Amino acid sequence: MRESEIGIFVEESYNKIPGVQEKLDWVKSNYGIDMQKVSNFTMFGSGEKHKAIGIMEGGVNSENVAKFADSQDFISKNKIGKYEVFSLNKGRHPMAYAPLKKGKLIVGPDANYVSDGIALARGKAEGYGGHSLLRKLLKKSLSPGFMVFADLNGISEDIDMDHRAKRMTEVMNAFGMSINEHLGCLKLSGIIEAKSEKSSEQIENMIRGGYAMMKMSFPKDQNIDSMIRDFSIQRNDSTLHIDLEISVDAIIDRLKKEAEKAI
Repeated sequence: MRESEIGIFVEESYNKIPGVQEKLDWVKSNYGIDMQKVSNFTMFGSGEKHKAIGIMEGGVNSENVAKFADSQDFISKNKIGKYEVFSLNKGRHPMAYAPLKKGKLIVGPDANYVSDGIALARGKAEGYGGHSLLRKLLKKSLSPGFMVFADLNGISEDIDMDHRAKRMTEVMNAFGMSINEHLGCLKLSGIIEAKSEKSSEQIENMIRGGYAMMKMSFPKDQNIDSMIRDFSIQRNDSTLHIDLEISVDAIIDRLKKEAEKAI
C-alpha cells in the first residue's frame, strides 16, 4: 500500500510533521529497524488471543537489533540452532523476536513460536495447505496491499478467543478480505463462506444495514456518490461476495480535511 496514491500521500504528509524524520532515524539507529524500508508483514495463528507468529521483511539490520537487545537488562537471550532469540516480559504481554539475514524479523509471544516462525520463513516447515476461498480471493485481487484470511473449521473450542471471533466461528466456515488500489479507486473485496444459507442471509442483512448506516453518517454537504463508486453483495447459496470501491481522490480530500482539523 505504500506505493499506492494513498500510501504516498500519507507518507509524504507524515514526513512533513516536525520531528518525525528524527524519530524514524532514532528508531533505525537504536533498534535496527528502518520503518521506511519495511516491505511487508505477515501474521498468522490459531485464533487464540495474543498467540501468533509475525514475519516482517525489509528494513531490519540484524546486528543493530542484537546490539540493542544486549544493552537492555530486561531482555534475555538464548539460541535456537544458529539463531539468537530475544525474549522480554516487560509490559502486559510477553514477547520474543529473532532477527534473520536479508532484513527479516520473526516475532511471537515466546521462543517456541519464534522457532516455528524461523522454520516457516526459511521454508523448512510445512505451511498452510490452502483453501478454495483463498484462491478465489487472490483471483479477484490485483496485487493486494492488505489481505486477511481465516479458515474457521477445526478451531479448538479450548483456546482463549475474543468473543467476536468466537461468534464468527459459529456462523462461518471461512472468510477473506483484500484491499488494493486500482484505476483510481480503493477496492475492498471480501468472500464469506457461511455455515448455512440461513446464516449467509443473516450476514448479508447485517452488511447491508451497516452500509446504510455508514451512508447516513456522512455530512449532508458531502456527495456520497462521488466517494463510493460501487458497492455490491452477491449471495449464492451459503457464499457471499462483497465488493466496495471508494474514490482515491475523495479519500485523500477527506484525509486533508481531517489533517487541517488536527492542526
